[in-house]
Amino acid sequence: MFTKQFDRRVYVAMTVFCASLIIGTSFGVYILWPSRREAGYMPSQPIPFSHKVHAGDLAISCIYCHSEVEKGPHATVPNLSTCMNCHEHVQPVDENGDRTEGMELLLRHWTDKESVLWNKVNDVADFVYFDHSRHIHAGVDCTECHGKVEDMEHMQRAFGLKMSWCLDCHTDPPKESDPAFARGESRRAPIHCSACHR
Repeated sequence: MFTKQFDRRVYVAMTVFCASLIIGTSFGVYILWPSRREAGYMPSQPIPFSHKVHAGDLAISCIYCHSEVEKGPHATVPNLSTCMNCHEHVQPVDENGDRTEGMELLLRHWTDKESVLWNKVNDVADFVYFDHSRHIHAGVDCTECHGKVEDMEHMQRAFGLKMSWCLDCHTDPPKESDPAFARGESRRAPIHCSACHR
C-alpha cells in the first residue's frame, strides 16, 4: 500500500524527531540541573582569579572592574586592559620567584590580544529582564545578590536567583537608604509581572 520512498521518509522523520527529542531533553537537563541553578554553583574559569585578593585584601571597588554596573543592565566583565592597568607593574610570583600560572596565562592572553572567555557564575533565565543599574541606583548593595564576594577565593553563586528569592526582596519594607522609603512606599520594589518579564 505504501511505497518504499514513503517508508523511507517516515523513517527519516522519526529519526530526526527522536534525535531532536534526545538532544533537546539532554540540553534542558544540563541547563536546568539543580547544581547549575542553585546557590553554590562554581564553574571552573580559564584563569584563576581571586575576588578575595582583589575585592577583599586590596579593597578594589566592584565598580572599577565591573564598570558598566551603574550605567545599564549588565555589570560587564573587565577588558584585559583594565587588568593590565595594575598587572603591567604588579606580577605575583610563587615561592621560587617565578610568575604564577595565573599571571602567565593573563600575560599570554594580553600578548596574543586574545579575550578571556570567563564562565558566567550568576545568571538569570533568558525570559527575565534584570537591570544592574536600576538596582544600584535603588541602593541595593552588591552583597545582597552576590554574597560576600570579598571572602571568595573562587567565585560562586551565593543565592539561587529564583523568582521567589527576588520577590522576597521586592516585598520587603524599604530600608531608610532606599529611594522607595523616601517616596513613602510600603515595599522596596514593584511586584507586577512587567517589572521583570518583558
